[in-house]
Amino acid sequence: MKENKNHNFYFKIGMNGLLIVCGGIFFYYILFHSDKLSELINAFFSMLTPIIAGLVIAYILNPVMRFLETKVFGPLWNKIKRRKDHTYSKEAKVIRLLSTFLTIIIFIALIYALVMLLFPRIISNMQSILGRIPVYFLNMDEYYANVLAKYPKLETMLKQYSIDMTKMFYDKILPYFEEIISKTSTSLVGSIITIFKSLLNFIIGIIISIYLLADKEKFIAQAKKVLYAFLKRERANNFINNLRYSDKIFGGFISGKIIDSLIIGVLCYIGMLILRLPYPVLIAVLVGITNIIPYFGPFIGAIPSAFFILMIDPKKCLVFVIFILILQQFDGNILGPKILGDSTGLNSFWVIFSITVFSGLFGILGMFIGVPVFAVIYAAFKTLINKRLEIKHMPVETSYYVDYDYDPDEESTGGNSGKSFRFAKKTFDKVTEETYIEEHDNDRPLSGSSNTDLLLNEKEEKTEV
Repeated sequence: MKENKNHNFYFKIGMNGLLIVCGGIFFYYILFHSDKLSELINAFFSMLTPIIAGLVIAYILNPVMRFLETKVFGPLWNKIKRRKDHTYSKEAKVIRLLSTFLTIIIFIALIYALVMLLFPRIISNMQSILGRIPVYFLNMDEYYANVLAKYPKLETMLKQYSIDMTKMFYDKILPYFEEIISKTSTSLVGSIITIFKSLLNFIIGIIISIYLLADKEKFIAQAKKVLYAFLKRERANNFINNLRYSDKIFGGFISGKIIDSLIIGVLCYIGMLILRLPYPVLIAVLVGITNIIPYFGPFIGAIPSAFFILMIDPKKCLVFVIFILILQQFDGNILGPKILGDSTGLNSFWVIFSITVFSGLFGILGMFIGVPVFAVIYAAFKTLINKRLEIKHMPVETSYYVDYDYDPDEESTGGNSGKSFRFAKKTFDKVTEETYIEEHDNDRPLSGSSNTDLLLNEKEEKTEV
């Protein structure tokens, strides 16, 4: 026994030393070779891009596959479920393969429909916008000239502050957009190469997702096997529970947001057709995609869209702004709560905080995934805090700590090394009394006695014991 203890002791010392050495090497490279380290990390993640794409595609398509597996092939599946070995039976494998391939076919059909139906219109609209930018600015110049002619006082005020609208358009704004167009044309070859690489990674990702969906139970079982081999059973169980909770938050938010944004995009397209606003396909796609980002998404999609319409007709731009405001109010107050509910458990402050932090760390991708990822981190930290409070026999509800204050008198007497605290007595007694009354609501007091008297009598009996 002593030899085993000594062996474990020296093993822990060796592992700690190894971790310290590895950490020192890592920080050395961060301080003196950060460029090489970043290149190495980028190359590593670039190599893993197809695998990550496959994992993401499989995660997104898993609910669709489960629906096909249990609903479309339901009668046959229910018959197989009665067997104890249904997971590994031949019939179950056939159903899984059919569901997987049908899911992939639906996914590819949707991608094909988007590419063939939406992309040509989007590209046509973008080419029209870029090609007619000088004409749009001339129209805007003429419009503002007419406005200034109708309102001489406004023209006088602008001249007083040395603001020449025409000069600003021709000297600053127009050259800026011409520079963007020239840069876009010169980087066309690099864009084609990037698109080809992304397409190749996407195809490999689809192939990987097929294997993941077809044998997901086997992969999950292997992962559990590794966890229980290297961790204690309690820690492994906690880790699995945390993963399930993360899947519930992340999956619920992502799927709900995609459905919500798809509905908003369709409504935006229909509304723009009814109001006869320009570029309905391009703007509806832009509004729908950016709507996935909470809070900031509607503004990110609406501002450039409003600018596109402003270059054609300022009056239609005003109509578009009013329409988008109504649409976003409908989404925020009616549609969003119906679909998402309180899927993340975060209030508005933490949502804005997570988007700001993750967008700074990961750019546009961080704005999309920041809220669900931070919700998982927030839930894990909340669980840790609650466990530590329970160890100290302290309440975990935040409302208790509104009237929870520091006791300077107890510190001056040296009680608990200056770390003693107390609840405000009035609030604590009230909460205790209400809790006791709720628990003993069926035990009616005798005549002339109250629940409060019973509570006090019980406290006195405990004190005597």
